[in-house]
Amino acid sequence: MDVDNILFNDLKHHRKSICRELEGMTLDSLPHYLKVLGNSQMDIYYGDLNKAAIYIQILNRIKQTGVTDESSYLQWLKDNGGYAEFTLSDTSRWILLHGIEPGRYIHLHPARYSPHSMRVKATILKTAIACMVAHPDGTHPDLASLNHIRRNILGLSPVKKLEGCEHLWQVMAMLNAY
Repeated sequence: MDVDNILFNDLKHHRKSICRELEGMTLDSLPHYLKVLGNSQMDIYYGDLNKAAIYIQILNRIKQTGVTDESSYLQWLKDNGGYAEFTLSDTSRWILLHGIEPGRYIHLHPARYSPHSMRVKATILKTAIACMVAHPDGTHPDLASLNHIRRNILGLSPVKKLEGCEHLWQVMAMLNAY
């Protein structure tokens, strides 16, 4: 078992990775990046652990259970109801599932409402990322700009008022805090 066996979607679950990806994004390239976000909810880890540290801690915890390969990992998950949860050194909680990509059998993501994470709807994250690409100075778009981004770039419905965008502003602030 090594880090190559871990299936982890950086753009959905790790603030530092999202921010690094933002540096190379343009309004034209957004659809390519954002298609991996899907349409559900996700938890974004914003703690201090980088991906390598998370992977090392997770792999060490798995090895402590006696799991050494894919078949023993899958049996261990089966014996534990199909998933496992570990708490890492910074108190963040992580869920382990069966990864479906060949060779990447450890599917990893932050637990719901874990410390150092924020629960976000995919549409809000897509909008936040698009707003940050369109407004790299960190300013919030006005209603017309926001709705242009949502309708014409993301294919989402418009918002009625900026007063209802508190969660969007929180997600943008969390991403900007990197």
